[in-house]
Amino acid sequence: MAGRQIDLGPPKQRRVLAALAVNANQCVPVEMLVDRVWEDGPPGDARGVLYSYLTRLRRLLAVAGAAASVPITVGRRSGGYLLELPAQHVDFHRFLDQVGRARAMETADPERARLLGMAIELWRGEPLAGMPGDWAARFRQGLHRQLVSVLVEWADGELRQGRTAQVADRLSRALEREPLSEPIVLHLMHALRLTGRRAEALDQFARTRMLLSEELGVEPSAELRDLHRELLHDEECTPVPGRTATPFRPGCQLPADLPDHTGRKAETAAALAALSGPPKPDGCRPPLVISGPGGVGKTVLAIRLGHLLADSYPDGQILVGTPGAGLDAVLNQALRALGVGDVDRLRTTAEKLGQYRSALSGRRVLVVLDSAIGAEEVRSLIPGSPGSALIASSRARLTTIPGAVHLELGVLSPEQSMTLLRRLVGSDRLAAEPRAAADLVRVCAGLPLALRIVGARLNARPHRPLAWFAERLRHEQRRLDELTVGGLAVRLNVETGYRTLGPAAQRLFRLLGLQGLPRIGCRPAAVLLRRPLDEAEELLEQLADARLVEAVTGPGYQGVSYRMNDLVRLYAYECATQEEGVGALPQALPRVVIPDQLAGGLR
Repeated sequence: MAGRQIDLGPPKQRRVLAALAVNANQCVPVEMLVDRVWEDGPPGDARGVLYSYLTRLRRLLAVAGAAASVPITVGRRSGGYLLELPAQHVDFHRFLDQVGRARAMETADPERARLLGMAIELWRGEPLAGMPGDWAARFRQGLHRQLVSVLVEWADGELRQGRTAQVADRLSRALEREPLSEPIVLHLMHALRLTGRRAEALDQFARTRMLLSEELGVEPSAELRDLHRELLHDEECTPVPGRTATPFRPGCQLPADLPDHTGRKAETAAALAALSGPPKPDGCRPPLVISGPGGVGKTVLAIRLGHLLADSYPDGQILVGTPGAGLDAVLNQALRALGVGDVDRLRTTAEKLGQYRSALSGRRVLVVLDSAIGAEEVRSLIPGSPGSALIASSRARLTTIPGAVHLELGVLSPEQSMTLLRRLVGSDRLAAEPRAAADLVRVCAGLPLALRIVGARLNARPHRPLAWFAERLRHEQRRLDELTVGGLAVRLNVETGYRTLGPAAQRLFRLLGLQGLPRIGCRPAAVLLRRPLDEAEELLEQLADARLVEAVTGPGYQGVSYRMNDLVRLYAYECATQEEGVGALPQALPRVVIPDQLAGGLR
């Protein structure tokens, strides 16, 4: 600061400052600060220790800010703290600002390359140097990926303007830090070729090929191999200003990861082992299928995995799929994401599949398919050549996909639910009203979607106590109305599964809503429907396939019984009162309860 270094105190105090600086001028929840500072488990008095670190940092930064005539404060907000200072005094935020301004310009604009070059110049040394822990490591990895992307964009702009020498010099230095970065290698080879240094370009390819084989067990990408073949056939290499012939790279097209993601550690570890470990003998990786009820966080986990696996799939990560869209529509999305032009000219599904597999050939792309309808859709999108991989999310279990790795997501435990709510609304707010917080967790029934809606509603009303919203959710008749905010709604999520059912299964679903029982077996369901036992069993299985009930076994039950989540039950009751009429309840109730009591339990 002001040309001099200042001692920021012990390592954990420096972590606090780093955790605030990367989110400068934004409130960082206390729980998130604790997680970033004590990744190996916080001490019992973590909040008190954190407060002492913040107090010392306030004093240090006040002195440093005064010396540099820059106001720097650590502010307190509901549920967290924030570092308040001009954003241009944090290199990370200056970098993001310059890159954002550059990307808003036309590709051929000389000012674009200049701004990207200025952003690259901000990189001096290692981000968060010397700071241990998973959070710092993930931040560094993400930042390095951004730098590689900006370097490639800058190099492309410079080569288009004929400035090849400085591109070769800067990319050669960058490659010392990122020796396995194929985008950097590709542009470096182009720069060497355009300056007549053909032998150096060929030598660079040979070194890269050896490194990729030894470190990752893979061959260079198709773009690098194509350029290598061109170099081998070049009779003379003379500079050609404006010609880079850089193939399209989709880059990362995933939405941002959620910083408050909670739970799913075992599932995440299993997915990373399957998609980033050694490939199978044929070089391919198994498709990963994430299944579970609506609103349980399948899409969120798939996107999170896409970001965590970005280094293993450097050619890009794309997201495709719309609920109910169908295979042709999904293929159109995938082809456009992969840079295939004039998709409308492909008239048949077979033509689209052929073009899709061709676009992936020789690349390392991660395809994330959201809301897959069935196994055929997933099987069609599995990459047919080594290097790329597929993650698919679906309500169905899709057990007919050969070699797939399956992750089944259930609802969160009460402890995990409380942790997520704490991250959403802040520890202080929950600590002030523990009983209301417990009530909110209970009515959300472990559904992450419901918890996120509750968090959004509470954050929109910071002046309201938790007990206010807990009271509004206490009334079952309007609970689903309250669990709606923006584009999120628990009711719509359950309705999606209900609409996939046939008439008989829909009627059973409605009658179960009228009954309001915690569990039901096949025999009571047969009595309720006045149908044979095997038909009732099949209809219950259809409800389970649509993720509207969960099959369970346990003491006191003969065979399998079926459990309905409380929020799903409320939607089933709504449907029953609308389509069966409330008069159906008195007739339905004795048929299932009385025989079940005589039989000695639910079966």
